[in-house]
Amino acid sequence: MIEVIEGVRPGESKLLDQAFRHRHRIFVEKKGWSALRKDDGREVDQFDTAATVHFIAPGRKPDEVAGYVRLNPTTGPHLLADVHAYLCARPYRRAPDVWEWSRYSVADNFRLDGTYSDVASALLIAGLEWAEPQGIRTIVLEFHPVWITRFRELEFEVVPLGLPVTFEGELTLAAQLGFDSRIIKGMRRARGFRRPILKSKKRRSSRVAA
Repeated sequence: MIEVIEGVRPGESKLLDQAFRHRHRIFVEKKGWSALRKDDGREVDQFDTAATVHFIAPGRKPDEVAGYVRLNPTTGPHLLADVHAYLCARPYRRAPDVWEWSRYSVADNFRLDGTYSDVASALLIAGLEWAEPQGIRTIVLEFHPVWITRFRELEFEVVPLGLPVTFEGELTLAAQLGFDSRIIKGMRRARGFRRPILKSKKRRSSRVAA
């Protein structure tokens, strides 16, 4: 099950607080991104706002987070435009149907040796299931270049926004992904999910406001 948190600011949700601690464990303690270190062990930045949509995979134990990702509208402040713009040699549209995907992460004990884990796949599919009914058709994100092939195998429209750059010791590429309902259904089949990840009430039918 994937929990979706919308319209909530840091400090207003216990589950979201657990997700921020998960982010600190992954990005600071594991990856060594020291600039993100916080004394309280919560990785929170300026892009965690009421406009952010958080997707959280709960773990097996109370207060455990298995995985996380967030979506932010590109019509407002977001990581790629405001901090990592150097990754983009070409511009991308900032529009209501283009959102940013960031802080994608899975706890070590929920990872598998293969390309995907159930948690990683569920987070990706859930994010797209939420986005598609809103009229969102493009995601911008940063990833290791190896994911270009993987996303193209899943039939996403992949457009690199620049050349790979070494960031915190890892090759990182900015790209945009075009998708539709057909791709979401194909991902479910490929990963063995027989029904949508999100409950229907979490997949709103309204379009994104400008």
